[in-house]
Amino acid sequence: MFTFGTQYLRGATPAKDQWLRDMENMKKLGFNTIRAWLVWNIIEKAEGEIDYDYIDSFLTCARANDLRVGLLFHMHACPAWAVQKYSRYFYVNEDNLPFEPAIRSNTPSGGWPGLCYDHEEVREIEARFIQGVVRETRKYSNVAFYEPMNEPHQWIDFRKKPNDIFCYCPASTRRFQQWLQRKYGDISALNEAWGHGYGRFDEVRPPRWMASYSDWCDFRLFNIDNVAEEVRYRAELIRAVDADKPVIAHAWGGGAITCAQLGGMAFDDWKHAQVLDKWGFSAFPQSASDCGTLALGCDATRCAANGKEYWQAELTAGMNGTGLWQHGRIDDNTFNKFSLESIRHGAQGLMYWQYRKERFGSEFGGYALTDNAGGPTNLTRCASQLCQALQENEDVFLHGTQESAQVALVFSIRSYLANWCACNRADNKFAVDSVSGYYRMLWEENIPVDIIHEAFFSDLSAYKVIIVPTPYALSPQFAEALKEYVRKGGMILSDPYFGAFDDAFRLSYQVPGFGFDAVFGCEADELTMRQEVTLHAGERILLLQGNIHRETYKNVSADVLWRYEDGSPAVLKNRFGAGSAVLSGVNLGLCYSNRTLVSDDISSLDSGNDSAVAKEIVTRLLAENGVRKNPCTAPGVKVSLMETGDTCDSDAVILINSLPDESEGVLELPRAYAAASVVYGKAEACPDGKSLRIRLEPDQSAIIRLLHRHSV
Repeated sequence: MFTFGTQYLRGATPAKDQWLRDMENMKKLGFNTIRAWLVWNIIEKAEGEIDYDYIDSFLTCARANDLRVGLLFHMHACPAWAVQKYSRYFYVNEDNLPFEPAIRSNTPSGGWPGLCYDHEEVREIEARFIQGVVRETRKYSNVAFYEPMNEPHQWIDFRKKPNDIFCYCPASTRRFQQWLQRKYGDISALNEAWGHGYGRFDEVRPPRWMASYSDWCDFRLFNIDNVAEEVRYRAELIRAVDADKPVIAHAWGGGAITCAQLGGMAFDDWKHAQVLDKWGFSAFPQSASDCGTLALGCDATRCAANGKEYWQAELTAGMNGTGLWQHGRIDDNTFNKFSLESIRHGAQGLMYWQYRKERFGSEFGGYALTDNAGGPTNLTRCASQLCQALQENEDVFLHGTQESAQVALVFSIRSYLANWCACNRADNKFAVDSVSGYYRMLWEENIPVDIIHEAFFSDLSAYKVIIVPTPYALSPQFAEALKEYVRKGGMILSDPYFGAFDDAFRLSYQVPGFGFDAVFGCEADELTMRQEVTLHAGERILLLQGNIHRETYKNVSADVLWRYEDGSPAVLKNRFGAGSAVLSGVNLGLCYSNRTLVSDDISSLDSGNDSAVAKEIVTRLLAENGVRKNPCTAPGVKVSLMETGDTCDSDAVILINSLPDESEGVLELPRAYAAASVVYGKAEACPDGKSLRIRLEPDQSAIIRLLHRHSV
C-alpha cells in the first residue's frame, strides 16, 4: 500500500471532541494513514499514571475509520512532576546554567527539551513509559509503526547568538570523555590531535565560547554518535515489546545535507537510518523556487535509507505563517509541485504536516490542510485528488525504479562541522549552499544524482563523475577511495581548499591534502575571499558572482582550463592513472545556489545566485565525460521515469512545469510504449517510438501512465 495521510494529533490539538468528525472526513478524502504524537506530559500527568483511555480512544476511533496510525514518542515534553522531581537532570548550557523545560513551538504543552538522557535514571524513566505504552498499543491491528524520536538531533537554543549548545552536564561530560578515550586510546594521542596538554581523560572538558576546530568538531561528532545511540536505544525498547511493527523515524528540515545549523544540531541521517526499518525527512518549502532544495533532501534521504523504504514524512500542508503573521494557503499548482517533487525521487509514502491548525503555542493558526474548524480547503481537495491517483496507480509507484545516477555529490559532514566552526558557530550555510548549487544545476537538466556520505560508501565506480562541493575536511578514508576511483578511470570535480584539514582537523602541511597534489597536478598557493571572479579562456571572458573563495596555485603540471584576470591558473584538469581530476579555484556550486532552505526553524535570508556561466562550466565537463544530457526538450520541465520491468503492465512519468508559460517538447525514453494516459494533472502525452511528445499547461504538474507494448 502506498502510504498517504497526515500528521494529526499533537497533545491538545485537536481536542478529543473533534476526532470522530475529522477521521470520518479523512476517510472520505482517501487517506489511509495518520500520525499521532504520544506527548509525554499529556499522557502521564502524574507519575506512573499513563492515560491509556486517551490512547485507546484515539486508536479505536482511527480503526473505525480504516485509518492506520503511526505513534511517535515525544519524550522532549517533560511532565511537570518530572520537572520538579528531576531538576538535577536538566540540560546544561556552556555557561553551566541548567535549562528549565519550557514551551517550544513544537511542544506547546511545555516541558521542552525534557531531561538529559545521558543520565541512566532518565533512561530508566524513558523505558518505563515507552514500554508501558507499547504493551497497550500492540493489541491494535491498525498501529502501523512506531517512532522513537521526532527528527532526531541535539537540540539547541535558537534565541541565543550564537545558538546555545548542549549538553555540559556531568553525565554528558563523562560520556564525552569516554567517547574520546575510545577514539584516541591514549591521552597523548588526544593532546597531539587537539594541541592541548591534558594528563588524563577525566580532565577533558567540552569546548566553550570561541569556536576552534579539533576540539569542537570532536564534541559535535560525539553528539552525533550520542543522538544515534539514543535512537537505537529507544528502537530496541519498542522492539523488545512489539517486534511485529516497523520502527521508523525521519530527519529534520530537509535532512542533514540541507541543515544550516548542522554543527549545533549534530545529527547524521545515515547513522539513524542504519538502525531503523524505514527512513524519511520533513520539509517545509514556502514557494515553488524551493523545489530544488526539496529535491536535494529527497535524494539525500533516499541514499541514506540505502535500499530501505523511505517516506516524505512531514511535507508542509501549504498553510504558511503562524500567529498574527499569516501568509495564506499556497495555490494548487505549488501544492502539486511540492507533492510530486517528493514522489518522483522514489518516496513510497507521503504525509503532510498537518491536518488541523495548531490551537496553542507559537505555531498558532498555522500549517494545516483544513480551515479553522477542520473544514475543506483547496489543499484538502488537491491532497484527495493526488491520493486517489497514487492509490489507483500504486503498483507503479511501489515497484517502479528510476534511472541509476551517473553523477554523485559528496556530503562531507566533517566539512560542514569545520564550516560551522569557521563561522564561530553561527551557521554552516556556506557548505549547504555549495552543495545545493551543484545539485540545482543537475536538477534543472534532469540528471539523476546520488548523494555519497564520506563515511557510508561502497563502489564508487558506478559513477562517471563525482563532485566534491565542500572538500576542505574530507575524511582520510574517503579521500583515499576517491584517489583510487580516479586512478581506475573516474573523474572528480572539486571546489577549492581540498583536504586543507587533516584527520584531526589540523592544518594539512600540503594542500591539496592526502596526496592529492599529485592527483590534481598542482599545489595550493593562497586562498583569499572574492565575491566576484572573472575567468578567461582564450577570447572568452566569464564573470562569476556569488563566490566566496579564490584559490591560486603553484607548481602546476595540470592543463589549465580557465585563468584568472591576471593570467594565473583558476580551473585545472589533470590526468591521474586512467582518470582525471578537475580542481576549481572558485566555488562553482555556490555561484548557482538560490540559497533556499526547507526547514521550519531556520530560514535563509541570503539572496540567491544565477551565474549561468558556472553551470555552463560544470555541464560541459559532465558532457565531456559521457554523462547523458537532459532527455526532455520541453523548457522548464522536470521529469522522472518510474520503470517497473515485468512487475507491472505499465511505467509512469512525472512531469512538473516550472514555468508560468505552456511548455511542450519531446521526452526521450529507453523503450517504446503502446499508449500513454494522463492519470493526474493537466497535460497531453503521445508516444512516438522511443519518445513521448508532451505538452503541459503553465505551472502544471502531471502523472502519465505508459502502457507496455507486450500488455496490449
